[in-house]
Amino acid sequence: MRGQGRCILELGKKLCVILALTYACLCLSMRLSVRETSYAEGECMLYYIVNADGMKGLGHSILMVVDGEGRGTVLSFNGMQRSLSESLMGKSGIGKLSVGVMDAEETKAFLGSGDLSLEGDQLADNYDMALYRPITREDYRIVLEQVLPYREAEEGFTVLYGKWVTEEDAAEKAEYRRALEQMAEDESLPLYQIYTNNCDHAARMMASPVDQDLFDYTYGAWRMTPNGNLKAFGKKAEKWGVMELGEQTLAERILMFLVSF
Repeated sequence: MRGQGRCILELGKKLCVILALTYACLCLSMRLSVRETSYAEGECMLYYIVNADGMKGLGHSILMVVDGEGRGTVLSFNGMQRSLSESLMGKSGIGKLSVGVMDAEETKAFLGSGDLSLEGDQLADNYDMALYRPITREDYRIVLEQVLPYREAEEGFTVLYGKWVTEEDAAEKAEYRRALEQMAEDESLPLYQIYTNNCDHAARMMASPVDQDLFDYTYGAWRMTPNGNLKAFGKKAEKWGVMELGEQTLAERILMFLVSF
């Protein structure tokens, strides 16, 4: 029996080594190198950006569109109705889409340093890598139109939540509470769900109407994490440029390499 236990232990060690080597090979195969893409001065631009150490090291994705004069608009989607523990349990809810606007100088500085200093969830942080490509003025308009359903859902929730908080009649308060729960399950709304519609899904979905490759990736095969998705899509979409935003710390480089699932 003791000899059999040793054999099982040795087998387990070998299996762990094989799995580790397999994962290391996957990470190596998904490494992105900086590359440029052609664009003309004055064109609108689309940026799909990740903060490698956001969301406890899994990454946080944002989308940025830049107009022909160089002004950037940043879009960041986060959960609002549910607590983190409820979200991890798989509960959906109304999300908050933070929108930040920068002038041309601020946009250029952000792309050079990765430091974002705007008001809103995840809009005051350091970002690390971006995929980018030129888009038309019509594409720019289409991307910003995608904001409307998120804003409408958020405003509807805020009004209903305010009524629930201030209502003194117990029966009416219970009715508002039920209405809030119904909103959290309304599939016609762009609900936040940490596993199926998180920050990264929202960023890709808002940009998908103007990029067929991103549309195919978003509604086909995809990874679980923002870091993994940015790398996997970057490998497929060769017409997109790849850039690092500022200097990366050792921890950020390790996370960008290791988080590939």
